[in-house]
Amino acid sequence: LMNGVMAKIKIILPPLPEQQKIAHCLSSLDEVIGLESHKLDALKTHKKGLMQQLFPSLDEVQG
Repeated sequence: LMNGVMAKIKIILPPLPEQQKIAHCLSSLDEVIGLESHKLDALKTHKKGLMQQLFPSLDEVQG
């Protein structure tokens, strides 16, 4: 039953050059997301360092 239904479904795909443009766009977005994620990690590390300077631990204050 399902094979008959699946055979009747028409899937329209864009031409190959358009598919390549879409793939390139998505790859570029993945690269941007990766770079921004790296920047975010660096900023979080920097923030942690600044917070430690602002609120030093008791050992650092007494030592």
